[in-house]
Formats: sequence, C-alpha cells, structure tokens
Amino acid sequence: MSTEWGFKTVSELQQALASGAVTSRGLVEYFQARIEHVNPPLNAVVATDFATALTRADEADAARARGELWGALHGIPMTIKDTFEVIGLPCTAGSPSLAKHVPNKNAETVQRLLDAGAIVLGKTNVPLFAGDIQSFNKVYGVTNNPWDTERTPGGSSGGAAAALAAGLTPIELGSDLAGSIRTPSHFCGTYGHKPTHGVISCRGHIPGPPGMLLEPDLATPGPMARCADDLTTMMDILAAPSPLMGDGWSVTLPECDKQSLSDFKVLLWTQDPLSPIDAELQAQYDQLKTHLEAQGVNVTVGSPKGKGLEDLVPTYFILLGSVLSGTLKPAQRRVARVIASIAERFGKQLKLGAHTAKILKGMTQAYADWQRAHETRLRIAAKWTRVFDEYDVVLTPVAQVAAFKHQPKPAVHKRRLPVNSEERHYTELFMWIAPATLMGLPATSAPVGKTSTGLPVNVQIVGNKMQDKTTLRFASLLEASLGRFDAPDLG
Repeated sequence: MSTEWGFKTVSELQQALASGAVTSRGLVEYFQARIEHVNPPLNAVVATDFATALTRADEADAARARGELWGALHGIPMTIKDTFEVIGLPCTAGSPSLAKHVPNKNAETVQRLLDAGAIVLGKTNVPLFAGDIQSFNKVYGVTNNPWDTERTPGGSSGGAAAALAAGLTPIELGSDLAGSIRTPSHFCGTYGHKPTHGVISCRGHIPGPPGMLLEPDLATPGPMARCADDLTTMMDILAAPSPLMGDGWSVTLPECDKQSLSDFKVLLWTQDPLSPIDAELQAQYDQLKTHLEAQGVNVTVGSPKGKGLEDLVPTYFILLGSVLSGTLKPAQRRVARVIASIAERFGKQLKLGAHTAKILKGMTQAYADWQRAHETRLRIAAKWTRVFDEYDVVLTPVAQVAAFKHQPKPAVHKRRLPVNSEERHYTELFMWIAPATLMGLPATSAPVGKTSTGLPVNVQIVGNKMQDKTTLRFASLLEASLGRFDAPDLG
C-alpha cells in the first residue's frame, strides 16, 4: 500500500494541507485505509470512529477555506492511547470491567489536542489497567511489534508506539508511570517524551477510576511521534495548569538556546551493577559516544556524582507501589500486606528481583511511611540539581534489553529476560527509567540505532526539572545528525 502520507511529520502534513496537495478528509480517508490494511497483524489500533473523524475533517477543510485555523494540529488525524477518555469512543484501559465504558467528556489532554485542531481516528491498545511493559488484555488481545510480530511493542503505550512505527498515525498521546512512553518508543524505534511531572494534567486518564479528580504521583501524560520536533509541537499544546490549580496559574517551559550538539555538555551513564544492559545496546551507546564526540560534544562517561541506581530504585519502587495500590479493596490490601511481609523476609529465596519487595511494601505502607519516602525523594532530587550544574543532559539506556518475545506468562514476579546469556529479572525493566520518574524530571526517548538483528535501540535523554525543551532540542539535533525515522518492512 502507498505510504505517501503514512510517515510524514506534522509540519509536512500541514504544508501539504496549506498548499492544497491534500485535504483533511483526504488524510482521514488515507489513514482509515492504511489502518484497515496494515493494522490486522499488529492489532495496534483497537477502536475506531471514522465517520465522526470524516465529519470533523470536513469541518476542518471548510474552516481552512474560510481562512480560519484552529491551531497547530488543524486537520491532522491521530490516535489516542486507550487510557484517555474520548467522547464517543470506548475507554477500557484493557479491562473487561470497562468494556462498555463510553465517556461523555474528554480527558483534559484530549480536549487540548482537539482545541488545537486534531482529529481523533481511534484508540490504541494497552495492558490491563496500563500495568505492564507488554500490551495485551482480554478485551482486545495482543499487540505485536511492527519490527518483529513475535515481539512485544512494549507497554503500556504499546499500541501507540506500534501504530506510529507502522505509519498508522502521525502522532499519539501516551502516558508514563513506569516507562510507559519511553520503553515502547525504545522497542519500536519511535520518539516519546515523559514531561516534567505536573506540567500536564492526568484528569480523564484511567487508571484511576473514571471521574477521578486527583492528579496522581509519578504519572504523567506525554507526546509520542516519529520525530522530535513533533514532540515539541505537542508539548506546546499539552503543557498547562491542572484544573486543580485554578485560573491564577500558568505553565511556561523555558526555551533552549542551544543551536548545535556541540553546545551541550553530556553525561553518558550506561553501566550500573544493579541492572547490566545487553551488549547489543552497549555497542550502540558506544557508537553514539563516538558520533557525539565527532560532532564536537563534550561527553563524560560515568554515573551522576558517583551515585547509581541503587541510590534511586528503592525509593522509586516504594512510591510506585503506593500509586499502584490506589484501587485496592480492603481485602486485597490485607492480602498484599501479608505477601509484602513474606517478600521482604524471603525475597532472595523466592528469587525476586532486586528491591521488588519494595513495590509490595509501598502498596501497603502507612501515610507516615509515604511521607518519609517522599522526603527521601526530595533530598535525592536536591542533590541531582548539582548534576545539572555540570551537564545539560544525562544520557542513559531506556531498558536493559531491546524488544523481547511475547511473554504473557508466568506472573510478572516470575518472568525473566536474557541479558548477555544471563537470566535477569523482568522488574529490571523499571530501573533505568526510575531516576527521571522518581524526581519528576523530563526524559525523551530517541532512536539511535539497531541491534545486529535489526531491533531498534533508543537512548533516554534526561534533563533538569522544567527543562523539557532542552531534552527535546537535544533529541531534535541528534535526529538531524543521525537521520530520520527508519520505517520497518511491513510487506
């Protein structure tokens, strides 16, 4: 099938719309046909409403003809992760209990995208309640990676990343609590950005439950795309005060004044005893270092201020557990407390991953314990500000492996992944993303190469708090020097 529009950027599509080379209706019809043709073996897009999308496209075309522009996404079709509420489309979060949930109000982020002119085509697949690094559930089934359908595209924004890699949508809206934007982007070779915590509202995102007003700890929505500049375009739309903050607040992300890669001071941190990475990934990061130095970048290799994952992951896991426990019923909480006690005492004998018991402990902790963990987090973050006195960005792996073969069973705590001929625990998938999430820092996942078997490899670009435009600028300049997104062969 023709890919005339399938792999264009937002700016390229806007230029085509402005010149009359295509209409918004034409784009919707194109992506509808592409989804119908390419999506079946991938199962990335799981719910659609093309009729409503075509109606909105006609309205967008009519407005353009009158000289009206709704915003930066005027007439641009897109898909939305199936954890965000969209009027008229099911929002299941992968749960059979929500299979018939069709919201009558848009999520805050969805409304901002619509106000900027976007046209929603449909929803993309996720794991049950967005709770895994794979994307499968009993409502819609399994989503496959476009680079190798025997492998996962990641999770929880796995359908989103797969749809982007397959050219089924130009941009996507994801969310990230435990790498749910960054890891699927890494597995599919696309771009994703976890924003500074708090600059984008989670209102209208499941989980929590439908109608929840609370803004959760650690979690944040964020943009996904096939180029870094499209992430920036979306961030300019999405960044806004939470409804809880009222009318007196505004969000202004500082611009980045750096014009070339050589303007950046970079710390490259790819080795840590708590989570060794696969040699295939390390080879790509070694090549990245050579490439950056050839561009005139000052690259230092090592961990930040001599600290490692061991200084960060335990606190992150405790706080992650507290977020995950939000929907537990009293009986489930009592059971979890017993399991947490057993896991703490016999974790090694049970062959649990390092600090896995901390997640269970966090799920049942008292508020006073959460406060202590939060204080620890703030002290860690205060020390990390000194890291950014020396470096503009810190580059790390996103995960310890590239996309792995589907592993729906056994249970998460029993899963293993091969790393350098050694079986490592599945929960290490949450370790390299932990620093940015724990401290609420911006982190951009950007492709840098492929393994010897052709699987994508991304790097994680971490910046200081509120310096989202700095990590995004670095990703854009890196993209310009390495080349644009390389599409998989879809036959």
